Amino acid sequence: MNEPARATRIQVAISHHDPYVATGIAALLRSRADFAVLAGDSPEAGSADVLVADHARGLQPALPRRRGARPVAVLVVSDQRTSWQIRRAVDAGVRGYLLQDTTAEELSEAVRSIAAGRRYLSCAVADLLLDSLVQAVPTARELDVLQLIARGLSNKDIGRLLGIGEGTVKTHVKAILAKLGESTRIGAIAEALRRGLLPDEAPALPAPPLPAASAPAFSCA
Repeated sequence: MNEPARATRIQVAISHHDPYVATGIAALLRSRADFAVLAGDSPEAGSADVLVADHARGLQPALPRRRGARPVAVLVVSDQRTSWQIRRAVDAGVRGYLLQDTTAEELSEAVRSIAAGRRYLSCAVADLLLDSLVQAVPTARELDVLQLIARGLSNKDIGRLLGIGEGTVKTHVKAILAKLGESTRIGAIAEALRRGLLPDEAPALPAPPLPAASAPAFSCA
C-alpha cells in the first residue's frame, strides 16, 4: 500500500516544554503513515490541523495563523492531572486532553478524532473532569484571596494588598470555605492543593495600593 500523500496527511505541530516528551510524541506519530509531524516553531506549523502541546501552551497556543484560517485544534498531553487544571483547559477551548502515560494507539486516535472535528478525553481525564463539574468554582477574586490565605496573611493584610475592605475579604473567605467544603483555612488550603487551585510556587505578592497624596511636611530650625 502506498504511503498517503503529504497533502492528505493530518498535519500535526508539536509544542511541548519538555523536549523528551516532545521527541517521544513526534516519534510515535511519525510511525503512523497518516501523520505529517511539524515542529511547533517551524513556518509550516501555522497551517497545522492539530497542535499537541503541554498544559500551559495548550491554553494559549502561539502558532502563527494565516489571515482567515480557522483556529488550530489543540490536544494537551500533560502530567497536570487535577480536576481543576483539566477543567481550565476544556473551558479554554482545548479539544482533547491526555495524560503523559498515554499509549501510542490512544495518542494516534486522539489526533485523528480532533482533526475530524471531534473531542477526545482519555477515560481517566473524563472521570476527573466529571468530578470538577459537581464542584463549585471559586471566582477570580476568590482565587486571589485563596492564594494570600495560603501565604498566611490575615484578612486585614489581604484587604490592604488587594485594595478591598476587611469586611469584603471576610465575605470572600466565607465563600471559599463553602465552595471547598471546609470549615477552616488550613482545611481549605489542603483541599485547594488537592484540586490544583493553588500554584506549585507561591506567586509574588501584589503591591499595596498607594496612599492618598498628602501635603509635604516641612521643618524649620
